[in-house]
Amino acid sequence: MHNLLIIFTVLLSSITISQEKNIETILKSHFKQLTKIECQYHQEKEIRMIARPLISSGIFKYEKDGDIIWSQKEPFDEVYLISEKSNNKLDKYINSFIISIITGDILNDQTLETIYSESNKEYAISLIPKKGAMRDKIKEIILIFNKEKISLNKLEVHSQNGDLTKINFYAN
Repeated sequence: MHNLLIIFTVLLSSITISQEKNIETILKSHFKQLTKIECQYHQEKEIRMIARPLISSGIFKYEKDGDIIWSQKEPFDEVYLISEKSNNKLDKYINSFIISIITGDILNDQTLETIYSESNKEYAISLIPKKGAMRDKIKEIILIFNKEKISLNKLEVHSQNGDLTKINFYAN
């Protein structure tokens, strides 16, 4: 009976690993083909010291081999240019991190534990920093993809201090 339990556990583990590899393959294929993104976004930042979430919205644009333009429209107009060419070390790190999410390179980041799951309509990736400066700041990053269109619907960043950033992306 004990051996049967061990075999059953191993079979369930391999099914899970197989499903994770399938999701990973689907998403990596999508990222390779991705050349352009233009969508609206709605962001909520829940900060422990502030009673209500900070809300912003606008337009997000990306072109492969180009920069990312994060054009905030609410609560005020502001444009953020995200480029790996920044001279500021912190900006360069943050920009590279955001670009790695869009290009899918983040799935190969060995400093992150990657957990894949799926529902009927979505794929989910949970990224948990294993070590370093990122682990000191970030508890978990969750990426939610629409299964049908293989598009990023939601990004959540759970900070170690309890703050939470949720960004929802919508087609134009």
